[in-house]
Amino acid sequence: MATDFAFFADGSQEGSSSAFANELAGGPGGSLDYDWGMVAYGSNGGVVGCGGPPMTRLLGPYSTFAGVHGTAQDFTGVAGTSVNHVGVYGQVEHVEVLPFPLPSNLHAGVLAGVEGSGLKRTGVYGSSGYDAGVTAQSFAGVGVFAGSYMEDGVFGKSGLDSGPVVPNTSNIAGVVGSSGQQHGVIGTSKASVGVVGFSNNIGVLGYTTTPGALAGLFIGDVEIDGNLTVKGTFPKGCAVPFPDGTYRTLYCMESPEVWFEDFGAAKLKRGRVIVKLDADFAKVIKRGDYKVFLTPEGDCRGLYVRRKSAANFEVREFMSGKSSVAFSYRIVGRRKDVRGRRRFAKFDESVPPPARRARRPAPTRAAFIAELERRARARATPAMRKSDREVAAMPPAILIPRCRRPPAR
Repeated sequence: MATDFAFFADGSQEGSSSAFANELAGGPGGSLDYDWGMVAYGSNGGVVGCGGPPMTRLLGPYSTFAGVHGTAQDFTGVAGTSVNHVGVYGQVEHVEVLPFPLPSNLHAGVLAGVEGSGLKRTGVYGSSGYDAGVTAQSFAGVGVFAGSYMEDGVFGKSGLDSGPVVPNTSNIAGVVGSSGQQHGVIGTSKASVGVVGFSNNIGVLGYTTTPGALAGLFIGDVEIDGNLTVKGTFPKGCAVPFPDGTYRTLYCMESPEVWFEDFGAAKLKRGRVIVKLDADFAKVIKRGDYKVFLTPEGDCRGLYVRRKSAANFEVREFMSGKSSVAFSYRIVGRRKDVRGRRRFAKFDESVPPPARRARRPAPTRAAFIAELERRARARATPAMRKSDREVAAMPPAILIPRCRRPPAR
């Protein structure tokens, strides 16, 4: 087989739509005799293709050395298409066997490890008319990682309009979900937490300034592992269903100290009776300091508590009365597990949301590239470092020559 070390095709042959084409065995409709249409090696690139007007240089510092380099001035530099499989397959580092089988029915425009960056433009842009614009999946690591120096790490919007901005804060976050018509952020899970909020300051903040709107809504049981404080003049309430189908609000009583209370009923026998405390109630109060309030439910000389113990208390009728009147009682005891609570203790207000911060100037081109290189070095494996050393030892990049006609035969 003859080898042409200076082969150059410029598509100048009249009546041909391609500059170079290999023949099918037996002419049109025949079979392919080769595994590959072209095999090419070069110190700077295996194959360099230029579409449209000739260009004299490679575009960008990261494409100087490439197995295949495509460039164009006014249209797509590299295009890959497939009828039934992957249009473009890209892989970082060499592996003998893929860590997972590639499904035969996979349809993708690009299947690759992708890293995109841009100083003033979009690093990676994906668009679709009817499906996901960008889909990312990982078998062992993060599916999508996004970061920003000055703005949101990830900004997701649904619909044509964004949602309202949050007052008294920077509106800059690692992840922002916004919509003028739909939910801003949805988190779901079958086996664990749907949404996790964690911070050294405030884990989750629900905020609204619209009269009648809710800063938070829970449909189902709510558990709080910690203190609950309601700030404001409006008391804590409970919406109770009424027979007419409406809900009516009942309110909690407030106290400057922490108490538990219990209720019961008993009956005197010849003017006296011993009432036992509920065993479970006695376990959660300071049993040496509880209060008992008595209400007789019949005619008598009056009732009083003669003595109290950790397990019971005795009730007697005044003036050594001998009646058998029934009565109800209310017991109030301090919580056993609460210590150090002062009456009317001052409330330590939560730290307010962060104030709006001034925008920092955009990074310079040199600083932007330096940060990208720093991150690449941090992620580099030994094989990648070896490859970098081999590339650094190569001669400087050679400019792509202008298209020239092949010598006359």
